[in-house]
Amino acid sequence: MPIQILPLPASGAHAYLLRGEKSSVLVDTGTEKLGEQTLAACHHMGVKLILLTHGHFDHCQNAAYFAQELHCPVAISRQDAPLLTAGAQRPVQGQGLWGSAFAWVSNRSIRKQPIPAIEPTVFLEDGMPLAPYGIDGKVVALPGHTAGSVGVLLATRELLVGDAMSGLWAPGPAWCYEDKSQMEESLEKIKALRPRRIYTGHSLRA
Repeated sequence: MPIQILPLPASGAHAYLLRGEKSSVLVDTGTEKLGEQTLAACHHMGVKLILLTHGHFDHCQNAAYFAQELHCPVAISRQDAPLLTAGAQRPVQGQGLWGSAFAWVSNRSIRKQPIPAIEPTVFLEDGMPLAPYGIDGKVVALPGHTAGSVGVLLATRELLVGDAMSGLWAPGPAWCYEDKSQMEESLEKIKALRPRRIYTGHSLRA
């Protein structure tokens, strides 16, 4: 059975359910605004892991709550773990008028939006297989937007990139980032993977 990628009714940023034959992995959680709707879509789906592409509030604000309700671990990279556990805040920057404006809005939201603390029990690393959670795919390190940003590459060559790329109309460079050179290297890495389809964290439609 091929993996199903199910966009969920999340707010802030997209959440995706990767549904395998017997279990599922939730990629990102969105914000509290539609938390109950997102959670309802996960019930009875056998969610074995909450995988966070990075530690910004719009992708992980519900992580602690969902982990409790779904009885499953939370996974994030070691570099971004302090954003979950210690309330750490790292500013982003942008290039040009639009990028700078978007970075300003993002930094303001990062300062004002709380992330309920949770200790991740799984640390994501480049190449880490997701087979133990019932998904034929692996983790891909895509730093730049944050130091620990990751994506998920499925065996079908579909790639979930979180905010490593922007995607309102079509996938492109991230609008804001902690490290521009890392972001550009991750873009080249994505191109080299030759994905069949890219799913971004923000777009007009999933």
